[in-house]
Amino acid sequence: LLSTRYSGEYISFGTGENNLYRIVSHENGTGTKITSAIPLKDSGNYKTMSFGSNLTFSKDNTIGTFLNGDYLTNGAHLTSDQVNMIEDNTTWYLGTVGRGTNYKLSKYQDTTSGSLTTATTTAKVGLLRLGELMAGQFDKDDNNTTYWTLTPSTTSSVCYVFYEGQGGNDSVVGVHGSRPSMNLKSNVIITGGKGTAQEPFTIKLGS
Repeated sequence: LLSTRYSGEYISFGTGENNLYRIVSHENGTGTKITSAIPLKDSGNYKTMSFGSNLTFSKDNTIGTFLNGDYLTNGAHLTSDQVNMIEDNTTWYLGTVGRGTNYKLSKYQDTTSGSLTTATTTAKVGLLRLGELMAGQFDKDDNNTTYWTLTPSTTSSVCYVFYEGQGGNDSVVGVHGSRPSMNLKSNVIITGGKGTAQEPFTIKLGS
């Protein structure tokens, strides 16, 4: 089962130039959260877009509409078999992390109690939170783009990841890349590979 594997390992997932993903965590317990190894590309260039019309990520805002629409359905990013591996409804945590505050606030109400934030949304595909595993991991030898996170920063801006991997914030109408994130179903199995960038795991949906 893919759910027995570890954060950071690589998976052959996606199509064309967007065919490498990494394990983030097992946040939903039985499945496997993954994200694209690098921000999405389009004909060799990083694909960028605005976040939306407000600070709250949803499947209906600009970037959410793309991730839960064209990204899933047009065949340019995922095969139909891969789409079927993804959980239909994942809870995404939308806690605010202001400048100088703890990244744990992106998921929790405070930094000590473990109480989850009440700011959430449900969607099939989302983005990583600021400070989440893999949110700053990127091949710096070829890193010339920034990418959005789910995390609001102020009443008028959302956090993104800067060139060198640190966090920044920008207006929702700013333009940055995206690293789709999703939970794969608990019965996804490994069919080959070693989990490295050179030999990523190959996977399929088990019975």
